[in-house]
Amino acid sequence: MLSSIARGAAAGAAGTTALHAATYLDMTLRGRPSSSTPQQTIDKISEAAGTEIPGTTEQKESRKSGLGALLGMVTGTTVGVCYGALHGLGWRPPMLVGGVVATVAAMVGSSAPMTVLGVTDPRTWSTSDWLSDALPHLAYGLVTAATFAMTENNHRRRGFRGRRRRANRAATMRALAI
Repeated sequence: MLSSIARGAAAGAAGTTALHAATYLDMTLRGRPSSSTPQQTIDKISEAAGTEIPGTTEQKESRKSGLGALLGMVTGTTVGVCYGALHGLGWRPPMLVGGVVATVAAMVGSSAPMTVLGVTDPRTWSTSDWLSDALPHLAYGLVTAATFAMTENNHRRRGFRGRRRRANRAATMRALAI
């Protein structure tokens, strides 16, 4: 189980990198600005916790930007951990199904807290807004599932080689005993 969780964390980190790449590619191609919702989410969390981000106005904005990005990375890695944990419990979906499940989980994991905090309301999003959110998350989900599958294949091969070595060793010991 621990191995599945660790591989899930690594897969979630790879998926997060794919999400960032897809987002920045979209920004480059369409010339759209970055989203301010991560910083707004940090503002709302800080407000709810009764704390203030320290520093000058410029430092506060930089810290909120950094914290917003870190929050996204934590979400992506956490979804990967959950993916790995489910796999460790016996869930074995085809890679495409696993990718879609990871996509939806990442979208919910990022949008639900922002919706609860009043930062955004997906019911009011335009088609363009949905595509700007869904496509990078789809890249996340597919890369997460593919990365996990690749680590699973390597994990199985190592396990097979280890069993084969133990069997060879046991056969050698039996032969020496004869």
